[in-house]
Amino acid sequence: MGLVKELLGRRLAIVLATVALSGLAISVSLWWNRQLSDIINEMNAKTAVAPASIGLVAVTVALSAGLSFGLALLSGWACETLAHDLRMGYARHFAGLTLPEIEGLNAGEQLSKLQNEITDVSTFLRGNLFSIVDDTIRFVGTFAYLICLNPKLALLANLPVAVLMWYTVWSSRRIGALAQASQQANAEMSGFAETLTTLFPVIKLFQAAPLLAARHGEALARWEDATIREERTRARLMSPSGAFSFLPLLLLFLIGGLQILQGESSIGVLYIFVNLSGNVSGVLMNLPGRIAGFRRFTANMARLKPQVELAGKGEAA
Repeated sequence: MGLVKELLGRRLAIVLATVALSGLAISVSLWWNRQLSDIINEMNAKTAVAPASIGLVAVTVALSAGLSFGLALLSGWACETLAHDLRMGYARHFAGLTLPEIEGLNAGEQLSKLQNEITDVSTFLRGNLFSIVDDTIRFVGTFAYLICLNPKLALLANLPVAVLMWYTVWSSRRIGALAQASQQANAEMSGFAETLTTLFPVIKLFQAAPLLAARHGEALARWEDATIREERTRARLMSPSGAFSFLPLLLLFLIGGLQILQGESSIGVLYIFVNLSGNVSGVLMNLPGRIAGFRRFTANMARLKPQVELAGKGEAA
């Protein structure tokens, strides 16, 4: 995690701005749901909806759309900046090596890191880093809001969330361990290919091709097996989390419907809970894969750390 912290620390302003904008977007989303709830309650009571309420809804929709667009731009800029810093740090390390150090490098291993680790890290930064932050803010903010709105309904309807959270932690550990094993097998394959290239004249001289072909086949089989086990385990473990995510929604309709019949709640409040249920159970449903991806990301960063030399904050990237 040291290299991750160093990358984020160099671009702390843009990272914090993205997180703050994400929190603001979630707040506007909750405000929008509250307005719709009030309108639904007024319509259910056969009360005329005030024009001012309609105007406020239009303003909220426009504000929400603007924040979503701004968040997409800012997060994309931040992620690409972090990926650029990593690539330039990798290049800066090799630019500073002496000739004896360059001659001692394993070209296959370094090529593997360039094609696999750095590519995987850049892909994760672009597609997942701020998505995880956004999901976390969305989950915490939404659940706190629902607790304030109707504590009984929020707690009872989300009881399965506790089970889902335990399952998420357990499954993510298994997926993460298999992901790291797959990456390690891939690195071994690349190193073996470099060895074959370097020793090609010796192989021809001593007619060792059949022996090395068998060893290469074994390394390839280990890599294939590790990759297949990772993908199969990911699919098998993430399927139950999708099934679990429907339980809170069923409990919402059951408990919320009873509260409405007993006069303890309103249709507008139930609408808020149903509309925002994805921010709680939906986020947890995707969490095993997200955590596994993050662990793969940190494993890649740990492998890259010795070959990355970041510039100082005041230096040009």
